[in-house]
Parts: sequence; C-alpha cells; structure tokens
Amino acid sequence: MPSGPATDRSTKTLTEPAMHISEIDTPALVVDLDVLEANIYRAQAYFDRHGIRFRPHMKTHKCPQIGRIQVTAGAVGLTCAKLGEAEVMADAGFEDLMVAYPILGESKLARLVRLVDRVRFTSVFDSPEVAEGLSRAAESAGVRIRCLVEVDTGMKRCGVAPGPQLYDLCRRVADSPGLEFAGLMTYQGWIAGTEAEKEAAWRSEDSRVAETVGHLNDLGLACEVVSGGSSPSLYSSHFAPSITENRCGTYIFNDRNMAGAEAASWDDCALRIAVTVVSDAVPDQIVVDGGSKTFTSDSTAAWPGFGRFVEDPSLLLHKMNEEHGYVRLGSESPRHRIGDRLHVIPNHVCVTVNMQDELWVHRGGEVVDCWPVAARGKLR
Repeated sequence: MPSGPATDRSTKTLTEPAMHISEIDTPALVVDLDVLEANIYRAQAYFDRHGIRFRPHMKTHKCPQIGRIQVTAGAVGLTCAKLGEAEVMADAGFEDLMVAYPILGESKLARLVRLVDRVRFTSVFDSPEVAEGLSRAAESAGVRIRCLVEVDTGMKRCGVAPGPQLYDLCRRVADSPGLEFAGLMTYQGWIAGTEAEKEAAWRSEDSRVAETVGHLNDLGLACEVVSGGSSPSLYSSHFAPSITENRCGTYIFNDRNMAGAEAASWDDCALRIAVTVVSDAVPDQIVVDGGSKTFTSDSTAAWPGFGRFVEDPSLLLHKMNEEHGYVRLGSESPRHRIGDRLHVIPNHVCVTVNMQDELWVHRGGEVVDCWPVAARGKLR
C-alpha cells in the first residue's frame, strides 16, 4: 500500500468568488494543476507498466500536498535531499522516506534516530565514517536503520566505484550493529542525448549495475533495492531492469532544462513565474519585478538567459539584480507596457521553488488553492 495520507485528485476552493491568477501579486509561482497531475500520473503509469517501484524526489516541490498526489498515484514513498525535508514530510504524515544524502554529525544523528521511530526510514551514504556514526547512534537508541550504499556508475559526484572498496563497505554495513543493508543507490544524471543514445546508455548502465549486484549476491549480500533514475531520461528507465526503484523529481513541473534536453514539451511545464513589467525607461529593454531572489542563476546548455517568456519567447532575461530582471527586447517583440503581466518558465525549477513561500495552484487560470512550500530552506 502507498504510504502517506490519502487524497483525491480534487482540491478545495481557496476563495469565493473565484480568483484568477492575473489577480495574484507578483512575483509569484503559479502551478497548472491539470498539467501537474498529468505529469504525475503519466510517470506513475510508466513505472507501473514496467514493474519499477517509484519513490519520487520531493526536493523539486518541497510541498506535502504534491507528495500526497504522488503517493495516491502509486508512489511507494518519497525521496528527500536533506534530513530537514524528511522531518517536514514526516510531520505531514508520510510513512516511508529516504534521505539520499550522507547524514553526518551528532546533532543530525540525534534527529535521525527520532525520525526512525516515526517512519520507515532509509539512509544513503558512501563512506565507512558515515556508517560508523549511524551504527553508533542506532545501537545507542535501540533502533535499526535501513541503509543503501551509493555506487558511482558514471556521474562522478558521490558514490564508491564498483570494486573491492564498494564490496567491503557493503559488508561493513551488513555487519554493523543497528544497521540493515538494503541495497545500492546510483544516479543517472549523466545520461542525455537522443532516444537512441539514452537507450544505449541505459543498457550499458544496466550491465555495470547487474555485474555489481551479482557480485554482492555472491558475497551473500542481497540487494532488495537498487535505486536510480533521472528526470531527463525517465522514459528510458526500463532499459536498465537491474534498477528496481526510481526517484525522479523534476518531471512533476518540468522546466527549461528539461525542454532543452527534449525530455518535456513547453506544454508539460506545469510551473511558471508570474512577473510584472515595472520599467521601460531604457530603450530596447524592459525590467520585471523578479531578479536573483526570484529566478535561479542556473543556466541551460540549450539557450541563453534565465528563463523562457511564455507570451513572447523572443524576450531575453539576460541579467539580474536582487529585485530587477533585465529583459532585452527581441527584434520583433511587441511593445510590453508597464503593468503588463508575463509568465516565465525557469531554467531550473527545483531551485526556483526553494526561493518562494507558496505555490498558487489553478485550473484553467482559476485559483483553487495556495500551497505552502513547507520544506523550503531545509538545508540541514
């Protein structure tokens, strides 16, 4: 059974009479609930069809209301980036959580063991130092911590390369008091390209993962879970059947990076940043009321600037101060007047959401709710 509070696909009405997104003060994040739900249910149907468990990453939305839709759709639980995010989700009633990040330090370990008493919790790491701290904390508290060891199969970020060092760490986890070795985690963020190129990369990835899992099985270390995935290559995941659980995150909103990777269309982008034109005093330029405190500074490989203007893609958000977005007019841009409302698809939606307190949720432009970004800023 899915973990987390039950919900249906409807949302309560926020205001009477209905409020339109054009009435929301800017800058603001507006989410098309129809598109959001379509993204969630399409991905879940894909994973169900291929027999892959889905544990979506909530760092993209940081919002319990969206997590509930994901779990209702069939997700087995949620993935979190930091312990603070997991605490927020546990407080919201979710029962199966994984933190895909090493947890280190006495204060965090004290919080972790309290969380283990409340939820089915999985910890991920790639070093004996973290394993030792987890074991000590678990034994002292009289709990068991379910663990995945991170393996590097191509990303070169975190993770131990396949080989003796990895196998020794897995054995150490299995033999440590208070710890339960449950399997491996890896990350396919490096897979990109055409559909044929992604298929070939996934098949190559599967051979490395399968060899690693087979060797661990020979050592008597069964991998109940092999966690992987990446939103840009989500719909090629079935070419790596050795990966049993997927934890994509960006797929729910999509963004300019996803469109640039040809992993989503503009119509699949559920979240837009609503901004207002506040100045047109400089020739060939307008200024909008969103700057570096609204947009992420992350770039894209496909396009210049910091986002795509839905109403006029020829506009280029090329520079930002804290509160000012400098927008260069295209050669064929219509005149955008002071007070005009524009909507921008951000380059990297995960970071953008973390800079806002709420999401304004609408269907067909009519606001149906305002959801707090409850886990924003949970860096520890």
